[in-house]
Amino acid sequence: MLTYKEDGGTYFITLECFQRQPLLARPRLKQMLIDAMLKTKTQFGLHLAAYVILDDHVHLLFVAPAEGECLAPMNYLRALMTRTWREHDQVLDETPFWSHGVKQRTLADADALRAHLDYIHYDAVSHGQCQHAFDYVWSSLPARVEQGHYPEDWAILGPPASLRRVEACR
Repeated sequence: MLTYKEDGGTYFITLECFQRQPLLARPRLKQMLIDAMLKTKTQFGLHLAAYVILDDHVHLLFVAPAEGECLAPMNYLRALMTRTWREHDQVLDETPFWSHGVKQRTLADADALRAHLDYIHYDAVSHGQCQHAFDYVWSSLPARVEQGHYPEDWAILGPPASLRRVEACR
């Protein structure tokens, strides 16, 4: 399991599609975003702890090797995904893929880390994409279950109490 580290920065990120359009509704585009996330992870030496990709927004949680290294990787990811989308869908104009800016939160402690991991992994249920978080394939939860960090029946009876901590910060 990811543990909170004092050195480096632990970040909860939200990226929204332009005007919250469902630009990520197609599985191929979700897969292209995963590929872009993996390239960004390698390029910047990030530890990608969790993600969920919904049709109109994405949540990520990662640890950067040094404090303050959040915006450069996210700008890289956004530019890479936009370029890939334009090439794939043959978008010839300058239509934006992402809304302006990156919503970020630096996590201060291990409790915040756990709460944000749970928030990300439960978000597909919150948005009606599935009934059980484990069933949503565009999330890091199935991999975390396979690694033994979560049980397969995690949150099957309802949302974890830790979600309240994240929602209070919004």
